[in-house]
Amino acid sequence: MTLSSTFLDRIRSLARRRPSVAWRRFLALGLALLAVLTAFWPDVGHPAVVASRDLPAGVPLTASDVRLASFSGPVSGSFARVDAVVGRELSGPARAGVPLTDFDLAATPGDLASVAVKVADQGLADVVRTGDRVDVVSASAEVLAENASVRETRGQVVVLTLPRLNATRVAAMSLDHALAVTLR
Repeated sequence: MTLSSTFLDRIRSLARRRPSVAWRRFLALGLALLAVLTAFWPDVGHPAVVASRDLPAGVPLTASDVRLASFSGPVSGSFARVDAVVGRELSGPARAGVPLTDFDLAATPGDLASVAVKVADQGLADVVRTGDRVDVVSASAEVLAENASVRETRGQVVVLTLPRLNATRVAAMSLDHALAVTLR
C-alpha cells in the first residue's frame, strides 16, 4: 500500500463526500439568483418593422401605421428602424403584425402605377386574390409585366400595381384585348 494517491483517487474521494450544509445553501442561493436574472433578462430578439393595422396597397406609411416588433430569428429583407419605412408607399396590402420587407415597399414614391386589366379567363379571375403576385401575358404569349401585385379584384377585372413603364404598356394592350395573368 502506498501513501501517495493519484489525481483520480482524490476526485473519487471528493465525490464520495457529502457536501456541507453551507455549500448546499450557497449553491441553492446561486441557482435562485440565476433564475431571477433570466426572468428579467431582456429579449434579445431580432427587431423588425411590422404593420400596426391592416394597410391597403399604395398607402404612404406614417409612424402610426407601423411599429417595431422582436422576432426569434432574423426576417430577410426587414427593417430594424421605423424611420426607414415612414413616408414610403406599400406596393401591396399588408396585414397587422406581419413584418414589412423591401419587397413590400415601392422602390421610390411614384415609381408604381395601378392598372385595371380585364382577365381573359373568368375562372382564373376568381382564383386571383388581393396581394397575389402575377405576370401579365398578352394573347400573343408576350410577357408584358412580371411580378405585378394584385391590388383589387372585381369580377373579371383585376387591378394590378406594377412599375409605371410596364403599366402604360399593359393599359394600352388591355384596351384591345383581354389579357392573361399567371400566378407566381
